[in-house]
Amino acid sequence: MGVRPPLRRYIAQVWERRSFIWNLSASRAYSRNQGSYLGQAWAVLRPMLDAAVYVVIFGFLFHSSAPGIDNRAAFITIGTFTYTLFQTSVMSGLNSIPSNIELIRSHRFPRAVVPLATVMTETVLFGPILVAMVVIVMITGLLPGMGAVWPTWSWLTLPFAAFLLAVFSSGLAMFFARVGARAPDIANAMPFILTLGRYASGGMFMISAVVPDHLWFKPVLLHQPVAIFLELFRAAFGNESLIPMTPGLWIEATAWAVASFAIGFLYFWRAEETYGRD
Repeated sequence: MGVRPPLRRYIAQVWERRSFIWNLSASRAYSRNQGSYLGQAWAVLRPMLDAAVYVVIFGFLFHSSAPGIDNRAAFITIGTFTYTLFQTSVMSGLNSIPSNIELIRSHRFPRAVVPLATVMTETVLFGPILVAMVVIVMITGLLPGMGAVWPTWSWLTLPFAAFLLAVFSSGLAMFFARVGARAPDIANAMPFILTLGRYASGGMFMISAVVPDHLWFKPVLLHQPVAIFLELFRAAFGNESLIPMTPGLWIEATAWAVASFAIGFLYFWRAEETYGRD
């Protein structure tokens, strides 16, 4: 504590502890919700309930997803479930340093392990969520007025899309871990920011169809990273002709993931010697 190693050595130290990151995240994922009657089922039930609320409001009451969308319920479900991984990763990263302060003060290890382990925990929990999302999206095809959703080869790309989203979320988690360590009050404001981000990313509607072309910030909304990842997951399901799977979409998602991770890692490392101090 109190020493920041050179970047190359720091990266090597984090890599050497990859088994520890995995075991720590797996154990935390297993212990999550153990105190409730339904236990691990809540990991899936929470995004299911969120999706149900948004589908009822935006899919059936307001029909606001977008003109030309064949299955509004599937569109909203995919957006809601996908945003869950991003949202929980950012919040976990933000609180990772204060919630692990005793571990940080009592052991010597690269502090980036802490936010990385929190994102890994959320990624492990996203496994059953992804399976549930696939099942629910297929079921939505049975709802009145919703187009059928059939399995296609593109579903095989869903784990890769989840991996890129986890890498992107890891970068933001490390960025906000440093911010949260210095300014813990931001944890109270972050839920409101993330709620705004859900709407700005097109979680319940198609940005290209809802936002007027004359607004200068429309290209920003279309190409901001979270919107790209939501579109990537929707394209992977392949049930909407308006959302095709393209190489450019994968390239853009990969670029955002790499850039976010690199910037977040460097930003966190720059304050390595301060974590754990009073």
